[in-house]
Amino acid sequence: MGSTSDLKLPDMDGEDILDWINEKQVPTSVVIATAHGSVDTAVNLLQKGAKDFLEKPIQADRLKTSINLHLQQAKLEHLVENIEAKFDRDRFHGFIGACLPMQGVYKIIDSVAPTNASVFIIGESGTGKEVCAEAIHRESKRRDKPFVAINCGAIPKDLMESEIFGHIKGAFTGATTDRKGAASQADGGTLFLDELCHY
Repeated sequence: MGSTSDLKLPDMDGEDILDWINEKQVPTSVVIATAHGSVDTAVNLLQKGAKDFLEKPIQADRLKTSINLHLQQAKLEHLVENIEAKFDRDRFHGFIGACLPMQGVYKIIDSVAPTNASVFIIGESGTGKEVCAEAIHRESKRRDKPFVAINCGAIPKDLMESEIFGHIKGAFTGATTDRKGAASQADGGTLFLDELCHY
């Protein structure tokens, strides 16, 4: 939020407004305009948080330049805050860890989550591959759709096709009802095939 204030006002002057903004911690950028300017006044107001000090009569180009500079500064500050927040996470969905390698993992997840690419997650057993897959799902646009995980290592080879794609009643011995496969259940969401290396 931004605002422009005259230094001399009937009920409250610009300095009082700055004091009130500082006291209430209102997030705003204030530009003070005055016909009663001096170096001391300008320095005092800038120390109190004013973003700029313009003398009347105000030139349109000078005002536009001031506003553009403060808009760019606010944009940069917001960008820096986002970067700091992303690089200073000690928790991220199911992950816990603030060290540099973990920040790298979080950054990769941030990068891949908005895409529709198939992701191959590698790592030894117990290193958090499913946690990583869930984090990608939760960061993606698919977060409101199902996340379906299948442990391929626990499914016999001859049942794998049925587990992923489903089957209809009577398709094979023991198929007593129609069954939706994991691919159908995860439609629009994420299908995580764990221990895929077994195949």
